[in-house]
Amino acid sequence: MLKALRGFIEPYRQVINPHLVELNGNRDEDNCAYSSLSLYWTVIMGFFLRLRSRNQMDMTRNTRAYSASIFELSGQPYNPDDRKLHTACSQTCTNLLRDVETKALEKVLVELVRYMIRSKLFDNARLFGCLCVAIDGTLCERKRSSELDAIEKRRYCLEARIITPWGWNIPLLTESVEPYNSEREKQDCELEAFKRLSKRLKRYFPNQGFCILGDALYACKSVMDICRDYKWEYILTFKEGSMPRIYENINSAMHRTLQYGLLKQESGNNEVDSYGLLTWVDGRGTAYEDGEGVNFRVVRMSCWGVGEDAYNGEFCTSFEVSSFERAKQVINYGRRRWNIENGFKVEKYGGFGLEHTFCNDDKAGKNYHVLMQIAYALWQVFEQGMLVRLSEKCRKITAEGWAKLLFVGFLMIGLHYFPVAEIGVMRMRRYHLVA
Repeated sequence: MLKALRGFIEPYRQVINPHLVELNGNRDEDNCAYSSLSLYWTVIMGFFLRLRSRNQMDMTRNTRAYSASIFELSGQPYNPDDRKLHTACSQTCTNLLRDVETKALEKVLVELVRYMIRSKLFDNARLFGCLCVAIDGTLCERKRSSELDAIEKRRYCLEARIITPWGWNIPLLTESVEPYNSEREKQDCELEAFKRLSKRLKRYFPNQGFCILGDALYACKSVMDICRDYKWEYILTFKEGSMPRIYENINSAMHRTLQYGLLKQESGNNEVDSYGLLTWVDGRGTAYEDGEGVNFRVVRMSCWGVGEDAYNGEFCTSFEVSSFERAKQVINYGRRRWNIENGFKVEKYGGFGLEHTFCNDDKAGKNYHVLMQIAYALWQVFEQGMLVRLSEKCRKITAEGWAKLLFVGFLMIGLHYFPVAEIGVMRMRRYHLVA
């Protein structure tokens, strides 16, 4: 398993390190025991191995095999005879993260995603040629300070993540949702954060086609205008309160339309488990509330069955919906927006430490969150591309179980024990990354 991780992480290390080495804050590298790369990898591997908190990261800092692994990833020379040379403490890492600009550090995550796109990891995840990006807000951390009020203690952010049919939610960009500003007398919100995030997303990926997936909050004119101006597509949850003026017109059009299809899900014994009805309105009668702008389509799914098979929902989309198959794909990707919710749940309860307070400094806290997203992106690719391969002949092991095994391997053996494999020796397979 450690050998598989060594072969997997080497190309990503070569992508990440050249960008991280430029972000050393105000440190004098020549007079420091640890390079900035060693500090970054200390935090990244702490998240990757799901150590949850700074205390657990510090618990392993005196272990020789673990320290040698961190130095191997950072490229800093390691002398096993130097008893004082061990993994840096989390406070040293925090001091560095206080001086590094978050936007600059987030560009490292962007370069990592660009490398994944160039490696064709998302080719089977495209919808009509577009990468599907889910947008949603989450609570990042709860600060501990008696000087802060209830609102200031909570730091929220808006996340943009690439969604795939096989369950990935690869972090792409993060935009902070600031608390109420008493001086400006202005309340920030997810929609305002989306405006800022969309500008950065367009700047980083000017020629990439995206399909924005969002809940009912984003089913509004401002979001649709941004997608139209940037030549993006969208699939947004559509509810009665989203655009009330046209909701009744769409309901009437749904009843008049003959555009529908029957859904049928069969079990292994050829018995039908559930039935469903898929209807859609294409173009006419679905303009913006004020009658301006381009039209959009609405697809509705009503599925009745037992337990989880029962589902009722509808989505508005900019895609042309001219057939049952296209309507079905729109519904499927609209429902896959839940992948980002599942990702938040994994980061919160699965050992990454989402919502945990790593420090009270705003800039350092944001940088900890970015490094967490880098580790989470690497973990998803490693789990689907390597661990599935390694566990084919074994009983099923949970993701946290694999992380614990890797952690024990880091403590007992170390990643440095395995030399870098030649190109092609340990290759991540991608043929199973399909819907």
